[in-house]
Amino acid sequence: MQMNQVQDSMNRIEQCADDAMAALRKTGGSTPDELRQCVDEMHSQSRQARQMAQQSSDEGQMVGCVDGLEQIGDRAMEACRKAGSQVDPQVQQAVKRAHDEISGLKKQMH
Repeated sequence: MQMNQVQDSMNRIEQCADDAMAALRKTGGSTPDELRQCVDEMHSQSRQARQMAQQSSDEGQMVGCVDGLEQIGDRAMEACRKAGSQVDPQVQQAVKRAHDEISGLKKQMH
């Protein structure tokens, strides 16, 4: 996989994480803490991963980073499932999009 493709994917992942954070902010304090923490961590890690993709051409390092992001995305998806109807649909949708982007990139890299 070309590094510019990885960078494009990282940009999309970060945008999805930004969208999830924005959706969380709109809900006020009604989102369960576990989900809020997962989204916050995904947001932070996606920003770091995007910066790494821009600065490094080490594919092995990027694979590890994407694997870590997928674990965070999995936890966020699980937190959405646990919370059920307590989660705003926009938050659920944004988390799912981010998870799908991360999973897609992981499949391409492995």
